[in-house]
Amino acid sequence: MKILYATRLFSGLESSFTNGTWSPTGVPTIYKIIEELDKYDTRFIFSVKDSGNGYCSLWGNEKDCISQVDGLNHSVKILSGISFFPAVITRKLAMILRDIRQSIIIIIEAIRFNPDVVYCDHANIIVAAVISRFQRKIPVVFRAMGIYPFMRDALDGSKLIHKTYKWAYRSPFALVICTQDGSGVEQWLYRAIRNEVPKKILLNGVDRIILPENIDNKLESVSKKKNVILFVGKLERYKGCYEFVESIIYLLDKKVLVHALIIGTGSEIDQLKNIVQRSKYKRNFIFIDRLPHEQIMAAHKMSEIYVSMNHFGNLSNANLEAIQSNDCIIIPYPQLKTGVDVITDNLLKGTVVNAPIDNPKYLSNVLYDLIKSKKERLKVSEKIRIRKRDFLYLWDERISIEMDILKNLAKVKI
Repeated sequence: MKILYATRLFSGLESSFTNGTWSPTGVPTIYKIIEELDKYDTRFIFSVKDSGNGYCSLWGNEKDCISQVDGLNHSVKILSGISFFPAVITRKLAMILRDIRQSIIIIIEAIRFNPDVVYCDHANIIVAAVISRFQRKIPVVFRAMGIYPFMRDALDGSKLIHKTYKWAYRSPFALVICTQDGSGVEQWLYRAIRNEVPKKILLNGVDRIILPENIDNKLESVSKKKNVILFVGKLERYKGCYEFVESIIYLLDKKVLVHALIIGTGSEIDQLKNIVQRSKYKRNFIFIDRLPHEQIMAAHKMSEIYVSMNHFGNLSNANLEAIQSNDCIIIPYPQLKTGVDVITDNLLKGTVVNAPIDNPKYLSNVLYDLIKSKKERLKVSEKIRIRKRDFLYLWDERISIEMDILKNLAKVKI
């Protein structure tokens, strides 16, 4: 099976390509499928996208490069971003030229390589659209990692960029695979993608819980604290990190002894730390930017409550791990208008505790009730332990499903 795999260069992959050793972090959906595709005749192309909500890439190479990584059988090609262009060009123009240049390179590669399947993520949707429309003999898979506001705006917007993306979504793909992250993918797929295009919605997998033999130094102080409330995720406004921090401060104002453990980094980190600094509760907050996976599992075990107020959907990898850990979980109510967390509510209804987004006072009240009742926390945890059996599966099985889909598609190439 010959596959052309084109995706954005995620920050969690950068260190592997810089150091020459395969040691990915974050985005398990991406790096686990890469590891499987690496067993076949695959051309890997990673495009640097110097933009996006919470973008924090450190990749600044001015030229495209080929990276040979210890741990992968195939070399990978990395297409530089706006650094490719002279500094005199405005950032906005450089981003447009970047996408055009990267798209042309990937399309030429597809024609030369003549793969059985072209597999593109949303960052390369224009590439996927052009190949599917003008190279009909090559099956194209459009891979969406969930739905974001821009993707909805594109369906109704009047700007040229909206119309361009709407045109791209309506391309005759061989298949669309979308991650079920609670972001309302069903509604979007119905509106955006042609009716005749096959669609697969796949929930991400989880790893088996393996606790570390030794606790990371960053967690040492946490292990000695009581009433630890955990937040794991990017520190971006849409993730609900402000509601979380403010709700903890409200709790502390009520003289409730709690400690907030925040694992993650992002563009809001400094502002969040400033809010904590200005409060009188600095000692009640622990910020940790990154931890190895098994150490995050240890953090779950140390915590009494897990909170996710993600505005865009709450079946993320971090939240699935909280479910796998049988945490006492608080997540938002479903957003019926957009479909966000409707499926989340269906899967977890009656097992988790809900709170509205953008309402830290309400969240603090929910936290207050749970902190005061260990019995209620254990009840929530037990319900999750039982319910997760119905829908949660391990990563090996999850990746196997996606690979089977790609193999079947490659067989029906015209």
